[in-house]
Amino acid sequence: MAADEPPIGHFETTDINSHVDRLLRDLGKPDPPLKLDQVRTLQKLDLTYYSKSDLNLLDEMAHRARMAGSTILGSAKRMAEVVDQFGLRGLLMLKENEKKIFIDDEVVELKRRFIIAHEVTHDLLPWHRSLLLGDNETTLSPSCHQIMEAEANYGGRRLIFMGGQFQKEARDCLLNWKSIEAFKKRYGNTLTTTLWQMVCERDPSHPVFGMISRHPFNATIGNRQDGEDVAYFIRSNGFRARFANVDQDNAFDAMRSYASNKTRGP
Repeated sequence: MAADEPPIGHFETTDINSHVDRLLRDLGKPDPPLKLDQVRTLQKLDLTYYSKSDLNLLDEMAHRARMAGSTILGSAKRMAEVVDQFGLRGLLMLKENEKKIFIDDEVVELKRRFIIAHEVTHDLLPWHRSLLLGDNETTLSPSCHQIMEAEANYGGRRLIFMGGQFQKEARDCLLNWKSIEAFKKRYGNTLTTTLWQMVCERDPSHPVFGMISRHPFNATIGNRQDGEDVAYFIRSNGFRARFANVDQDNAFDAMRSYASNKTRGP
C-alpha cells in the first residue's frame, strides 16, 4: 500500500464492490476470517512462493511478468533487480489459461493475506484482466498504473473485510484502538489494514485520518530505510473533501506537537 493512494472514482468503487460481493455470495457468505485458499480455488488461481535466490523461478517470472504494462524480458538476474527496485512482494501473472500468484517467501504469514487479496482483485476486475492480458502495444502510464494499484488495494481490503459486513459492525463500535484491535483479531488481518479499513470505511463521509510513521522523537522506533517520516497517510473521503490542503507532512507535524518522547503508550 502506498503512503498516499490516489482516490478512486464513484463508478469504479461501485463496480469493485459489486464484483467482491458477488464473489462472497459464490462462497456462501462465509463468516470471518475469510479463507483465501477457498477464494483462489473459486477463481482458479495457483499460488507460488518465490525466493530471491531461486534463479529458475525468477527466470520463469521474468518471461511472464508485466509491470506497468511493459513486458519484462531478460535473465533471472534482471528479474531479481526488478524485485529489489520495486520492493515487489506479490505479482499476478496471466498466461493463456494459466493464472498464478507469486508471493515473496520473506513476507510474514499475516501480511500475505492482503497481498494475495490484492492480486485476486486484479484477476477479479475485468478491466484489470484486459490490461494484464494485453499485447503490450500500449504501455500503461505511471498514473494509470497507480490508479490500478489503488483499485486493487481497495478491492483487496474490501474482500478480506467481507464486503459491507465490516462497515455494519464498525459503526456499532467506538472509533478507538480497542475496536481496531478487536477487528484485527476477528477478521484475521494486520493492524495496518484494519486501521486503514476503520479510517476509510467505517463512515466514509466522516473526516478521519490515520497515520503510520516513525516515532517523532526516537529514531529507533519505526525508522524507515527511505528516511521518510510517514509510511502510510490514510484519509477518509470526508477528510479529503474537507481538508484537501492537509498533507502527510502537516499531519506528522501536528502529531509531533502533542506527542511525548515516551517509547510506550498511546
